[in-house]
Amino acid sequence: MEPELLKILKEHISEQARPQGRQYSLPVIMFLSIIAILMGAKNPIEVYKWMKANAKRKEIKKLLGVEFIRIPGRSRLYDFFEIVDKDELETA
Repeated sequence: MEPELLKILKEHISEQARPQGRQYSLPVIMFLSIIAILMGAKNPIEVYKWMKANAKRKEIKKLLGVEFIRIPGRSRLYDFFEIVDKDELETA
């Protein structure tokens, strides 16, 4: 069962990349970022470190209902924080 927060993010956060060029799901990255922040990450570097250490754990993959999670590099993660529509995120 998909987490309610992820459903909300998928409803309100639009993907920025074209489907054929998309390597990451923006709602999933935002979901993992929120979890990282709730777990104590205070900045993008700490969010990245949390994702790198935890996103491939079987519990996280089970929670998201996926077999594989691709984690963006640190600079790409910064890009996500820049491209996400702040109004959409606030609405979510």
